[in-house]
Amino acid sequence: MRVIIGLVFFIGFLGVCNAKCLFMPLVTAEIEFEQCQGVKFDASKSKIDWFPGKPEYIQQQGETIVGTLIVGKVKSSGFEQKKSGYKTPSSWKKGSIKTLFIEHDSQKICPEVFPGTYRVKQSGRCCDVLPFSGECLVPSTISVVEIMKSTR
Repeated sequence: MRVIIGLVFFIGFLGVCNAKCLFMPLVTAEIEFEQCQGVKFDASKSKIDWFPGKPEYIQQQGETIVGTLIVGKVKSSGFEQKKSGYKTPSSWKKGSIKTLFIEHDSQKICPEVFPGTYRVKQSGRCCDVLPFSGECLVPSTISVVEIMKSTR
């Protein structure tokens, strides 16, 4: 009986742990692009010791993500879901400077988009499973976005 109760509790706990990203409202913003350059993020060698003596890598070894870093000024922002009930995060307030990552080759995208003002949409990246890979290699201080359209 204890095993069944423990198993039910464990399965319920897993559901709660994996649900943190499900309802994340996505920010859309109009950004005036000011800088554009190529970037590559590699997995670090950092480990975490969840269970003593069995450290695990935080990031998937050998993984890389290549793309473009864009620095720009927020002209306006809001949530993709209009009735989200959330306030726009202060890091997306009008006038703030944002560093954005776009998973496209900078040799192609920089000449196309720079200089200019574009509407971008935050990606729905969810980094709650170790080891991290893909978009989760991008530092959390950099917003991963997609370019939606030009607003020139």
